[in-house]
Amino acid sequence: MAYFSLILAVLIWGLSYIFMKDGTAQYPKDLFQLWRYVLVSAIYVIIFYKSIRRIKAKLWVAGLFKLGLANFVLSFFSIYAIQYTTPTRIVMINSLIVGVVPLLQYIHYKTQISLNEKMAIGISLIAITFLLEPYKLTLQIGDVLGLIGMIGYAYTIVIMNQLLQKEQTSVIQVSFLTVAGSAFYFGLVAVYYGLFHSEWFSAQIIPRDVHTIAAIAFMIVIVSIFSNLLQSIGQRKLSSVVVAIVFCLEPVITAVFDYILLGNVPSTGIIICGFLLVLATITASMKKVRAETSVGA
Repeated sequence: MAYFSLILAVLIWGLSYIFMKDGTAQYPKDLFQLWRYVLVSAIYVIIFYKSIRRIKAKLWVAGLFKLGLANFVLSFFSIYAIQYTTPTRIVMINSLIVGVVPLLQYIHYKTQISLNEKMAIGISLIAITFLLEPYKLTLQIGDVLGLIGMIGYAYTIVIMNQLLQKEQTSVIQVSFLTVAGSAFYFGLVAVYYGLFHSEWFSAQIIPRDVHTIAAIAFMIVIVSIFSNLLQSIGQRKLSSVVVAIVFCLEPVITAVFDYILLGNVPSTGIIICGFLLVLATITASMKKVRAETSVGA
């Protein structure tokens, strides 16, 4: 169930960059994210009020100022990066979390990495090299923005893992803190625009384009609510290293959607990468599957 939840979340994220790029073509990126996170937070409060009311003060601090900030960095820089490069390239950069997450876990919590996880990391890093093409190795502005967003992505996984497994926070509470914290920081961005660009802000604050409204609706219901819950469910049962490895399937899934929706034929490198990432996911899960079998026996 944990692996199924994460893989379904990755499928949703594979579509999200395509929707974001289309939805922000005629609308400011920051306001797009503001509406997304504010409305999602409101929906959470309405539906899950009792669970949210039980969030302790220290968890509010961790959620708003750590988890929310990490997810804000991911959302802020990724939505700008997507304007300068392709969805597949952005998620390729995001796949570097497979190496960054274990490093952050070790730096902050001295968490040891199992042999299976080390093997899976090695396979994943090899897989990522097949996504790189020699003539595209130069660092572009979209790559830089994507790399900064990837750091936020990695911290989101690490902090979420700590809240779910160490603090015993519920899935609903962690999901809410993620979106509410992001809404808080995008709210600060909106305040900046309101103070220093008031005329532009008043003209742009309400989205009017149909594509923008549809994209915001998709990001609210499917990405910010449904996939966040799926990620939280998966992370409650799996280590953050295994989660990062499963998330490495995202470039392959995005490439498939690129082909189905946009007609972009996947390269040989992407196909090889897909097989290797599946192998890495299986390798990372072997130890956990054996442990669960032993317990059941």
